[in-house]
Amino acid sequence: MIEIFTERLLIVPCSLDIAKSLIFHRQELEKRSPIIIPQGWPSPLVKSTLPIYIENLEEDESVYGWGLWMIIDYSEKKIIGDVYLQGKPDKRGHVNITFNMVKDLKDYSLTYEAVDALIEWLITQTEATKVITECSDSNLQYIRLFEKLGMKCTKKEGKFLMWELSEAM
Repeated sequence: MIEIFTERLLIVPCSLDIAKSLIFHRQELEKRSPIIIPQGWPSPLVKSTLPIYIENLEEDESVYGWGLWMIIDYSEKKIIGDVYLQGKPDKRGHVNITFNMVKDLKDYSLTYEAVDALIEWLITQTEATKVITECSDSNLQYIRLFEKLGMKCTKKEGKFLMWELSEAM
């Protein structure tokens, strides 16, 4: 099992069993889980990708770790967000990521801590050479976050900014 520990967080890939339970047995999962699963998690975007994620894991166990990751605050024993890797690195080593934090989360340093730790793991422990993400040009919080992570804005398409971080940076 892959686990990333930071000072305050545990970041783990979502297992096949948990993914299935989120779709088919959410209430039972919430009752039995030692970790609090907030009502707003996962985000609608992640919920819509869960069936594909499940299908991919059932077909090929090696994709474990290349999809949904849960961000857990271990002092509160609560899921506070997720990171979604859009598959294994491509032939050039590029990985696309998106992330979502639970809406009521006030401590933005936790977002930085989680994304920074996962990017470090990607670049140092896998064949990934570049991490790519995007945000709206009006999302100043994410723009500051990406700059703090050392990412470079490489492209603007309409209102969307593309960001990259490579191991050479």
